[in-house]
Order: sequence, then structure tokens, then C-alpha cells
Amino acid sequence: MTEQMNKIRKWIVNDYFTPNIKAEVILDTLLTPYVTEILKDQTAFKGELHFITKEMSVLESKESEQGSGYGNRGTKIDYVLGDEEAIYLVELKTTGSSINLEQADRYLRNCCSKNGQPKTFGQVFGNKLLSVMKGAFGDTYEKSFPQHLKFDKWGNSVWDGDKALWKAFLLVFRTRHLGKKYDIDEPSEKYAEAARELIRRAGWTQKDGARSRKYLYTAGQLLDYLHDHPKCMLWDKPLKLIYLTPAGECPSEEFKKEVYRDFYIGSFSLLRASEYLKKKQEDELALLLSGIIEDMFPI
Repeated sequence: MTEQMNKIRKWIVNDYFTPNIKAEVILDTLLTPYVTEILKDQTAFKGELHFITKEMSVLESKESEQGSGYGNRGTKIDYVLGDEEAIYLVELKTTGSSINLEQADRYLRNCCSKNGQPKTFGQVFGNKLLSVMKGAFGDTYEKSFPQHLKFDKWGNSVWDGDKALWKAFLLVFRTRHLGKKYDIDEPSEKYAEAARELIRRAGWTQKDGARSRKYLYTAGQLLDYLHDHPKCMLWDKPLKLIYLTPAGECPSEEFKKEVYRDFYIGSFSLLRASEYLKKKQEDELALLLSGIIEDMFPI
């Protein structure tokens, strides 16, 4: 590695050992371009696995019962991946102490039915995202929103979810005080890029009251996934859970029960991922990441 890369490695590892600094966020970012490769190296995925987005909010079971999902607080998943078969939720943990039973129980409660069968992406993540968007973009947007989308009393969209997402996203660009105000054309592709540019021009990342509008970028990433992989639908796909931990620790013995075999795929190792990344000799970022993992965790 270059001297500059070694400096980056040093300071990231130093932050990991420094109290009150969340170095996991940095590792999360560096892992993003490799997470699908790492999982395919350690699992038996048959088809092509694709990165979709990060930090999606979970629709909590109590919200579903009350028909409200407007808030963006609560449980979020680190990575959302997909293929033709399912949507995969990947939870990253860089310390054993952060693997807790309470979080594991939330995934079982919110992402599985009572008989252990996985819920769908639309039930847990799609409807949550649409609800957050409906409440995030002001009265003008919200008044137009019901013309395109309807919800039942539990907050679930009664439209085809993938089509509903397209309509909700494009409505932002058509609304006079949103997309039109900032002179950004309605996109027909590269949806995340268009969303990012609108968010940047509008300064929504800098305004406390507008932070939820960043979920437009998440919606854009979902649409890019649907556009680029037309055989990979979202709304009706079952959810599968994966943990990525230092040594592949399982977060809960509950996951190992037969009833959850269709939901919990397994826990996989960052240390083994380091060995995989080390083989990518022409990729400086992969070598940097491998070195960071080795310096962070005991063998």
C-alpha cells in the first residue's frame, strides 16, 4: 500500500481503540463496495447478488398495528442487498458487546410473522419509506400524495408497491415547491443521482427540519435497482437476515431454531473477509480494508 493508504489505516484503527468514537461507521463505508463479494465468498448464493441501499428504517410492529409510520427513528438495517429470490438484510457488528438479544428480538418481531415465516420487503421497509416520504415533503406534496397512493388502516399500501414507489418519487420532482423550484428535471434513469442533486441544491442535509427528505435518495437507490435489474422486484420479496461480525458470532440462539430457517441465513466473519480482500492485490482499497480489519480484531 502507498504511504497515504497506510496513514489512513493507522488513523482509522486508532479511532477504533479511542473511547466514544464510532469507527464502525467508517468501516461500514469502506465495506460497502465489497459487501456482496464478501458474502458470496462465504455463502452459497446461486445468482447475482446486488447492493441496493443502506440504513433503511424498519416498520416496527406497533407502528403497523396503529397505521402510522411517519417517523424515521427506531431500528435501521446497515445494508440492503437483493437478487431474484429475496431481499437480504445485513447487520454489521464490529464488537461482540454490540451483538445484543434485544436487537435480535426486534428483527424477529418486525421482520417475521408469528409462525416464523419472513415478511416481505414491502410490509416492513417499503411501507415505512412511503410513510416517511408522505410526511416529509410538506402539505403540498402530502395533499397530492393520496391521489397516487392509498393506505389501509394498518398503514400498508393497497397499491402495487413497486409502482407506488415510482409515483411517490416522481411526485417530488413535479411539485412546484420541491423539484420545480430547484430547476431539476424529472429523471427517467439515474434516480439516486437526481435525488442527491436535488437534496444538495435544496440544502436539506443542512436543515434539521428537512433531514427526513434525505430518504428521497434511498427511494432513488431502490428505483435504480429496479431499473437496472428488471427481474429483481422489491415489494413482494421475502426478507432474509445476515450478520457480519468479527468472527461470525451468532447474535441469538433463538435464530437457530428450525422455525426461523427461512429467515436467518447465518453470521459471517469479517476476519475471513479480510483474507478474501487480501487476495485483491491490484485493489488498494481492498488491501486497506483488509489491513484495518486485521489490526482491529484479535485473530
